Amino acid sequence: MNLKPLLLPAPLALAAGHAFAADLPVFQLDPIVVTAVKTEQPLRVETDPRAPRQPVPAGDGADLLKTIPGFSVVRKGGSSGDPLLRGLGGSRLNILANGGFVYGGCPGRMDPPTAYLFPDAYDKLVVIKGPQSVKYGGALISGAVSFERKTKPFAEPGLRFDGSLLAGSANRQDAYADLTMGGKLGYLRLIDSHNQAEDYRDGNGEKVHSAYRRDSQSVIAGLTPGRDTTLELSGDVSNGRAAYADRGMDGSRFDRRAWGVKAEQRHLAPWLDAVRLAANRSYADHVMDNYTLRPQAPGKTPRASNPDRRTDAAKLEADLAFADIELTAGADWQQDRHTSRVGGLSYASLPRVPDQHIERAGLYLEGNAPLLGGKAVAGWRHDRARAYYDASATRGEQLQDYRLYSGFARYEYKLDNWTPYAGIGLAERAPDYWERSYVAGNRPTLQPERNTQLDLGALYQGDKIKGSLSGYLSRIDNFLLVDDNAAQATRNIQAYRYGLEADASWQLAPRWQLSGSAAYSWGANATDDRPLAQTPPLSATLSLAWDNQTWAAAAVWRVAAGQDRVAVGQGNIASQDIGPTPGFATLSLNGGWRASKAVKLSAGLDNLFNRTYAEHISSGGADVAGYARATRVNEPGRTLWMKLQAHW
Repeated sequence: MNLKPLLLPAPLALAAGHAFAADLPVFQLDPIVVTAVKTEQPLRVETDPRAPRQPVPAGDGADLLKTIPGFSVVRKGGSSGDPLLRGLGGSRLNILANGGFVYGGCPGRMDPPTAYLFPDAYDKLVVIKGPQSVKYGGALISGAVSFERKTKPFAEPGLRFDGSLLAGSANRQDAYADLTMGGKLGYLRLIDSHNQAEDYRDGNGEKVHSAYRRDSQSVIAGLTPGRDTTLELSGDVSNGRAAYADRGMDGSRFDRRAWGVKAEQRHLAPWLDAVRLAANRSYADHVMDNYTLRPQAPGKTPRASNPDRRTDAAKLEADLAFADIELTAGADWQQDRHTSRVGGLSYASLPRVPDQHIERAGLYLEGNAPLLGGKAVAGWRHDRARAYYDASATRGEQLQDYRLYSGFARYEYKLDNWTPYAGIGLAERAPDYWERSYVAGNRPTLQPERNTQLDLGALYQGDKIKGSLSGYLSRIDNFLLVDDNAAQATRNIQAYRYGLEADASWQLAPRWQLSGSAAYSWGANATDDRPLAQTPPLSATLSLAWDNQTWAAAAVWRVAAGQDRVAVGQGNIASQDIGPTPGFATLSLNGGWRASKAVKLSAGLDNLFNRTYAEHISSGGADVAGYARATRVNEPGRTLWMKLQAHW
């Protein structure tokens, strides 16, 4: 099997403290198959992206996110789905890889950021829900997702390996290998991955135009001349292609080249814990056409488009400590340039035309301190964003200058096994590349969004029962709505939202665990007196698992209610409402064998009863020669998979 991967820049470290040192996976006590993701900190979820989970282990970042309560994914085919948290995605949900922002190049969102992220190639996934941090960039209207890769230094010469093989229905084939060698003075880490699949079939046995293939290689070289000093260089290369059932073109090329450099010095003074500096460049070259990956329909003219995107970024961050007060202060900068060329079979001979470029610079401060027997956490951020339509673009150069502010404050209190909390957050976001591209007429000025959100909740940590409950109430001024009814114009509206999320697990016997989660969102477009489009319905998951540390088995039942609160033709940069959807329920089974501390084998059967269904958050089906057209892109039918993992 070809072992090639798809990775991203390894740029900026966001975590406080020892940002380059993190424990690697140990199979001995981990669940063989993850059936539920637990919230163990207020509004923050951490999980191991390499752990097998149901449904079939993730092929890209979006597949992994949809296993976390509150997330939905806009399905377009077999891969490259667009993630939404609490019904909000795109630039409202910051996606980072090792601290650096990830962007795709396609103006039609064929390649959302998570399309370039193969979960096995990262050590940890962190999710921030709501505007409750300022360290993950500005504009946390919905939240932030951080895929983190941290290489643990070597105390003495040694070698580490982590790898996996996966096979499944639709000829799904994944392979991943991560080899690290090093000693006291440094390390060299080589990561390689490959994942591919053919067209899957829905519950009716109909083929869905959904085949994909991705390959990626990454090299990370670190120098550790002293115990408290780390210098790291990284380079990443990835290539891919994907067929889509929701549009008239496919992604015939997803090429990405990136490099990153970062440095950290720790324990500089009693009041200065660490200083980090990072810089990176990422270049995405994307081709979409209607002839490479699909049959050419009679009379169809070959069409192709070749956008590209170059993103440069830098960041300086310091961790400070004054008595019981811990602070992180930082400054970051980013420049994003986009060009394109459009034609037929000879598109590559055409010159590239600059379209838009956006520059952003920000300052931030975040910290925590004891307060009244509990803990106060707060942060503040200021960004300046300058967005240009380039002079060579159709309508001439236009500049929009935005001054943006974000901030939050949260109080957490420990009360026996309970940790109740309350937080208020404010986040502002400038219109992004896609929203600025979808305006009508002579490019009217779009106002930045402002989300003011109240978060309330509690965590419970008992001996046998653990769980969390959270609720949010949100007002978004100047919400940027993409309205397909107005020639895909983007316009500002007033929006209101609220929702609830919960998860719990009960160790009902030494080897048995019952787990469940639920998420509900509600949204309203007050300007049009309509529901806020692309709001997911109530959904819940219940699992029963048995694990004796050698063998394991589990059943996972997922249900979703119907959704009739829709605004047809309205939505976001990735998708618009199509109409009401019925509810559905699916049952999945999994099992596994922990052969040793270093090797485990897991397998699963998803959608056991071969139900035919589509998620409410989904793209509409398109006419593809040789394939049946559906109202929405249906989810896969019965799916079998098996995964082998090794680690030492």
